[in-house]
Amino acid sequence: MSKGERVNILMVDDQPAKLLSYEVMLAELGENLIKASSAKEALATLLKTDVAIVLMDVSMPDLDGFELATMIRQHPRFQKTAIIFISAVHLTDLDRLKGYEHGAVDYISVPVVQELLRAKVRVFADLHRKTRQLEDLNRDLERRVSERTEELAAKAELLLQLNYELATKNQELDAIVQTAPDIIFSRQPDGARNYISDRFYEYTGAAAGSAVGFGWWNYVHPDDRERSRQRWLECVQSGESYEVEYRLLGRDGNYRWFRARAVPIRDQSGKVVRGYGTCSDIHDSKLLEQSIRENTVQLEKTVDQRTDELRRLSVRLMSAQDQERRRIARDLHDGLGQELAVAKMVLDRMLLDRGSQPQEAIGQASGIIDRAIQQVRTMSHLLHPPLLDEVGLLSALAWYAEGMTKRSGIETLLNVQPPDFPRLAPEVETAVFRIVQEALTNVYRHSEARKVSISLHQEDGFIVVSVLDDGKGIDERVAEMRPEKVGVGIGGMKQRAREFGGELRLTNADPGTLLELMIPASSVLRDPTSVLDDARKLSIPVSSMSVIE
Repeated sequence: MSKGERVNILMVDDQPAKLLSYEVMLAELGENLIKASSAKEALATLLKTDVAIVLMDVSMPDLDGFELATMIRQHPRFQKTAIIFISAVHLTDLDRLKGYEHGAVDYISVPVVQELLRAKVRVFADLHRKTRQLEDLNRDLERRVSERTEELAAKAELLLQLNYELATKNQELDAIVQTAPDIIFSRQPDGARNYISDRFYEYTGAAAGSAVGFGWWNYVHPDDRERSRQRWLECVQSGESYEVEYRLLGRDGNYRWFRARAVPIRDQSGKVVRGYGTCSDIHDSKLLEQSIRENTVQLEKTVDQRTDELRRLSVRLMSAQDQERRRIARDLHDGLGQELAVAKMVLDRMLLDRGSQPQEAIGQASGIIDRAIQQVRTMSHLLHPPLLDEVGLLSALAWYAEGMTKRSGIETLLNVQPPDFPRLAPEVETAVFRIVQEALTNVYRHSEARKVSISLHQEDGFIVVSVLDDGKGIDERVAEMRPEKVGVGIGGMKQRAREFGGELRLTNADPGTLLELMIPASSVLRDPTSVLDDARKLSIPVSSMSVIE
């Protein structure tokens, strides 16, 4: 029972008015007040409830208070329950003595003084709580003593088992030290070795005990001796773990590579009191590492050569692709386009001559040829815009952005900083245009965007091209350029960027997608002539380039 927990107080009286008055008097104590109007009801309540105090009238019709107190005291469970008599009739000293003989702890006469009744009930309620707390503490103490006794017995048994296991481990350790292929040693706090296993003497042929202290240094290769000595003393002074590789002289006069490792052992204060270590033969693995290292260098050279060859081949393939596109565009424009133009002229002449041919059919034929010519021109420009060769990247991007807006309904803006952006090498301008072209195609096909902006500027020695839309974004796995999620288009853009030492990035812009192309400016700038200068030389209006400044 906790300190603040309420106790039960049973009030027994055959007169409801008295029970009500007792309830009013004791209400401010904050305890649980239980009423019983007869001795029988009181006994039934006691059997079901843990009661701390019984407050009862002496004069009751069925059983009087003395008889009820006797019955309560006869039950082992209620022998310590506090009983307080209240009487308006039995007021003599003999009555009080009789009440005490029947187990009462107090006897109060009527009229009842409220303060006195509350004070007495409060005392016995607190006493009941403290008694319960003491019983709980005793039970808890007995439980703890029992647990502690069992724990000590278990620890004693465990200690015996550990002693047995320790003796066994010592025997095993002795066997390991005697049969281990490695040299095992221990050192004192000053760094001097006070034990070296027989394996050292078997390998070196030294006299037994000659290597203790610092004598083992005499068998280290002269080129490794100072380095290993310095490292050993540093670790002794700092308390760090020791690891070093050196060559040891064998009994056959040859040196072999060994790796020595040692760890410090500390006491409770953290002071190093001893150190243990091993010295392992790594000569064969050392030679293997050297061979692997030499082969790795040669392999890297071969890979670099193959990579350069593949890069050159890739450049040639892309260049050939662009040349083929130029040829197709030229053939379409100069061949099919010219033929269709001639056909249109013939039809137009027929319309003017007003011959026997049906005018409506001739007009339809002329319209069809007009659309065919327009399709040929559009196809030619898309395969390879003439502006890209004649004026440069900026004009080609402005033309393509304007066409993107007309063809798709997606508002496409071009922002170039500075406005007189320098010309790039032809192959770089072609690569940048193709990347932007592919990016805008992806925007149209997948993004559900309403607006897209193209930016071209220089930043920290890089040519930076970005394409930003306001669409639904991309999957994070695509943004991470995972091979299984990247299609041919993005893969081609990434490869074009790599060919010029550049980098392609894809990120979610929330909303939309941001594509960034970064190419080192030092290797791609053609000359200081600007795109706008070229445009003026060819009499192309600057306003037609749709540059957003």
